Amino acid sequence: MPVRQRQEVQALSRSGGLTSAQREKLFRLRREHAKEAPRHELAAVAAEVIGTLIVTLGTVAPDALDRGLGLHLGYGVRAACTGVATMIVVYAFGTVSGAHTNPITTMAFALRGDFPWSRVPHYVIAQFAGAIAAGALVLAILHPARAALHAEMVLGPWPAFWYEIVLTAILIVVNISTAKNGRIIGAQSAIANGATTIFDRWISYPISGGSMNPARTLGPAIVAGGTATWWVYAFAPAIGGVVAVALAWLIQGRPSAEEEMKSGGE
Repeated sequence: MPVRQRQEVQALSRSGGLTSAQREKLFRLRREHAKEAPRHELAAVAAEVIGTLIVTLGTVAPDALDRGLGLHLGYGVRAACTGVATMIVVYAFGTVSGAHTNPITTMAFALRGDFPWSRVPHYVIAQFAGAIAAGALVLAILHPARAALHAEMVLGPWPAFWYEIVLTAILIVVNISTAKNGRIIGAQSAIANGATTIFDRWISYPISGGSMNPARTLGPAIVAGGTATWWVYAFAPAIGGVVAVALAWLIQGRPSAEEEMKSGGE
């Protein structure tokens, strides 16, 4: 249910001595919500599967072409493709699901109180499904060396771990800030979020692969046979997400209705 409509329902529910017209309106709003909720959730989950598939293709396909097939796309292209894919997905699906495409984004909005915890499992499962599907498509079509589906980690796991905390905190603060200011910047939040992804990956690509997203990194790794350094991409982004939520409270203050709407695709 859209935030404004939900607020109207809450106001009517709290009102004492409803008139017959108000009572009829309250029942009608509740019936509309009950009817539309399953369809909206199905659309949102489908958007998260497809959106995460696109974003993950933007990560692993360039690596498969460069590292796996030796086509030498170049560092800048490989690192930037994920950010371009993020812009595409936010423009396409932002009003459907919020275009999270990242379990950390979903959990950060839930921690902020913008997004219901009951919907978090649906989104996370959809995101991993999309990422796994992207890895499977790349292997099936391009047949690269499986190592190309793993993130680079030239300095080892611990520098990657600490770096991922910082990178994820930057990304999630921008996610929350653009949602809160959605009325001001509108659809241009796609540019802000995509540019942040490009920036993070440009400064970190050889160190950690610039993940900030467990699904996007671990999904293809699962298809490629697993990775011993899974814990870096499972825990570091989660810590970064919690740090980002705390920073958002400090910088942006309490969540707004606009932020809640943007986070849920309304």
